[in-house]
Amino acid sequence: MSTKKFIIQKIIQLILALLFVTAITFILMRLSPIDAAEAYARRSFRVSTEEIEIIREQMGLKKPLVIQYTNWLKDALRLDFGKSLVNNRDVFTEIVGAGKITGLIVLLSTVIQAVGALIIGGITYLTRHNLIGKALRFLAIAAISIPAFYLATAFIDIAAVKWGLIGVAGNTGLMRYFPAALCLAVGGIAFFGQLIEKAIDQAMNEDSILYARCRGLSERYIVVRYAVPQAVISIIPTFMQMMGMCMAGSAIVENIFSLPGLGYLIIESLIDRDLPIIFATVLYLAFALVLFNILADIVQRILLKEQKEGMVKF
Repeated sequence: MSTKKFIIQKIIQLILALLFVTAITFILMRLSPIDAAEAYARRSFRVSTEEIEIIREQMGLKKPLVIQYTNWLKDALRLDFGKSLVNNRDVFTEIVGAGKITGLIVLLSTVIQAVGALIIGGITYLTRHNLIGKALRFLAIAAISIPAFYLATAFIDIAAVKWGLIGVAGNTGLMRYFPAALCLAVGGIAFFGQLIEKAIDQAMNEDSILYARCRGLSERYIVVRYAVPQAVISIIPTFMQMMGMCMAGSAIVENIFSLPGLGYLIIESLIDRDLPIIFATVLYLAFALVLFNILADIVQRILLKEQKEGMVKF
């Protein structure tokens, strides 16, 4: 299959995945015992049953579920997600503002994970036969087992409250987002560090590495120059999938650090039963998750093809 056909196939998969996720979300929210119209009507004033019915009619909740979903899709294609039921603000504007914050947190976390995993993976491989390597493996297992939200709570308690290294509030610039990004990155550093170590070990058994040894090159040079690049290519899909998972999994961490990102927004919208915000955030997060998965497949395919053709030389 050509690269062009492969990309088209992945785009079709993206569209189908988004339709499936949004449809499931739409159905589940509609099947919920909580009436969105009643929750909205009783938020600020007392209303009668008749008035709630009028609001339900205005919100289009009396129409068949298929019609409601179709109408929502038509509006979503025009990037019209309606108004928030809480503050009457444009939903798309709210999503874009929150998405910038979450995107910056995920970007910082990705950089931290990439650098940290390469360092930890390389050191663990080079010290795999001594005590340092065994200690690093033990620490990696422990780091993977600790949830990001627990790290965030511990970070605030120790670094901010007890040690006073950072302010609990009022931080500006990247420092405002760095603690959240770091807490999200710890598990990824440990996980991908182990993957890189195993990928390096596998690469070091290939014929090209044997040839490099015959040339008299040092083991460390071979690891850095030949094995690490091959290891990186092998974990690209998993790493890019992690980027999408970080966007979906940053909700609690954002709330702990009081950062108004997508996670913070979706939790608040669930509490307030703000359906327009809920549907839009689910679509945004699903799009990001599926897009990262597709991009990972495309990038890996291109790199492997170039490597095979001799355009990428290790």
